[in-house]
Amino acid sequence: MKKILVDTNFLLMQFEDGIDIRANLQRIVHGPITLVISTGTQDELRTLAGRNGKRAVAARFVLQNFGKLVEAFAVETVPSKGPVDDWIIKYARENEVTVATNDIPLRSRLRGLGVPLIASKSRAKLDFV
Repeated sequence: MKKILVDTNFLLMQFEDGIDIRANLQRIVHGPITLVISTGTQDELRTLAGRNGKRAVAARFVLQNFGKLVEAFAVETVPSKGPVDDWIIKYARENEVTVATNDIPLRSRLRGLGVPLIASKSRAKLDFV
């Protein structure tokens, strides 16, 4: 089973860029997938959802459609503390996971550590980077 740690930015892509996360992950990962979502990511989504603007609408969309991800994949919620990006780096170093993010500074830090990454290659397509 492939574990993929997803960040807030990655989850927001469904709405902001119209990316079908389920179809894209199933296309590039052959076999069962478990999405790992930190409590920090969930907190970020709730905070964003309470604001105004496009990202707030995207966060509300993700929260309202979370059940669709649970239907498509096994989902593991992992408690996290501190800044989410720092936690993601620590978790990725200590566990065998691929990280799915479109956050360029985070991708750069993870790439330097040799962590496998999934990100958007175009406005509608995800792939390993």
